Amino acid sequence: MQPAPALRSELFGWLGVVSLCLSSATLQAADFAYLEPIDEVEMSELRGGFQISGLDMSFGATLQTLVDNVRMDTVFIINGTGAEVVSQTITQHGVIDGQLVNQVGQGSGKTIMELTPSGINLTGMKDFPGLVVNDSKGFTSVFHSVTQDAILGGVVSDASGRDIRQQLDIGVQVNNLPALQAAQQRHFITNSLAR
Repeated sequence: MQPAPALRSELFGWLGVVSLCLSSATLQAADFAYLEPIDEVEMSELRGGFQISGLDMSFGATLQTLVDNVRMDTVFIINGTGAEVVSQTITQHGVIDGQLVNQVGQGSGKTIMELTPSGINLTGMKDFPGLVVNDSKGFTSVFHSVTQDAILGGVVSDASGRDIRQQLDIGVQVNNLPALQAAQQRHFITNSLAR
């Protein structure tokens, strides 16, 4: 049986407080003394999420693609101005003889064009971040991209006998839910006393 959303929200809040208390023992104020405080206007622009009908909401997601023993995870947040990639990791579990795994795209130093066999045209994907798996089964490329309008997870392959899976987990958090519940309770009490 799962706890009610309000209880779950309160539980996560308390877990966050406990983790902050535990980690604060190792951090000293002097560690951050050289940093300038961020003003309120700049801080409001850095916060993730946005407001819809009074609900202060944050969205985050993880896009995961598994190609046999290789996994690519892309974590991102969605806010009022669009989407931002927080991290992208590639994990290889176990070793398969002759398997070559390469990260491609931004910051990797490799392009998809260098690693694509002849007969496959991925010119339109040349700037997308992703990975390439080459082994005795064939060629497989994976791309993850996030825009303001779409979450893209693509796989191009000429391989046979591969186990390929994709999964998208989206998390929604209502940051001001306890305050809204308290306001609603006050409203009901005030209305019942006014009768």
